[in-house]
Amino acid sequence: MVLPENVMGVVSAGEDAEGRAGKAAETHCGARPVPERLQSPDLHAHPELPADPTGMACALPKQGAPVLCALVTGATGGIGRELCAELVRDHGTLAIVGRSRERLDELAKHLSERYDVDVRVFVADFAQPGAIDVLVAQVRAANLQVETLVNNAGFGYDAPFAESSLERQRALVQTNDVALMELCHAFAPDMAARGHGAILNVASVAGFVPGPYMSTYYASKAFVQSFSSALHMELRPHGVHVTALCPGPVRTPFWDNADAGGTALARMTISAPRVARAAIRALGCNRLLCCPGVLAKTIVFGSRLVPRTWAAAAAASLQKPKE
Repeated sequence: MVLPENVMGVVSAGEDAEGRAGKAAETHCGARPVPERLQSPDLHAHPELPADPTGMACALPKQGAPVLCALVTGATGGIGRELCAELVRDHGTLAIVGRSRERLDELAKHLSERYDVDVRVFVADFAQPGAIDVLVAQVRAANLQVETLVNNAGFGYDAPFAESSLERQRALVQTNDVALMELCHAFAPDMAARGHGAILNVASVAGFVPGPYMSTYYASKAFVQSFSSALHMELRPHGVHVTALCPGPVRTPFWDNADAGGTALARMTISAPRVARAAIRALGCNRLLCCPGVLAKTIVFGSRLVPRTWAAAAAASLQKPKE
């Protein structure tokens, strides 16, 4: 099934079709081109610094003009890692954020050696209230100016709500929604004042339907999708791009982390590199939504036609944990 091209902006029946659609979009989208690769004039001039006493980040001393960068949360796995690989084409400096110092250092080494890019590492656990305030302060202390913000950090929780852990549900909402909103609030004003910038918020097709057995996760992605659509309209006159990435199931460790590896949806996945490529193209053209893959487009388009009780029943049959 191929949906009309104007439904989601990217129509794809496979890798080749997606590539052709992407090239056409880049030619005809009419958006300002992605800025030339941005990097600090003294990219490798900083000596090795002592360990940060907070244990949260490695911050460089302020000197000279701020360094423009792309900041990616949830950078070490799945879609986040692939988005980093796409962003190095247009940014000379990346700020990568995650919970594991070891995995962040490994990714930073890989990106630096393969792409000759300056990578700054910041460790943060977004499930902890106040983590965003600390992160923002560290980014600014490192003399970084966020040109592209990618809010990818998030996790799911597969369990009947009445039997679930309230602590884990609270952490999910804090990570998936509150932290994302706080990061947008921290960096969007500067982007609007400069007249350029970009924000990619990773939502999901889950945000378009109710999700029995992952009720809070589905609801959290509905927030991201709705919030991003509103932000898109508010910031568009100021030259700031805002796109909500709404993929279907993607082959990442997400499913095992959500205790959902045995569900039917976990077997209907597309590749993370394909999703990342589509996302960066859509952000460059300032599309409201990016839903890569035929399955994602079908779910989003169908959610407008099917009664919500039917959609909830279908989601329940796909999402219900195996006995």
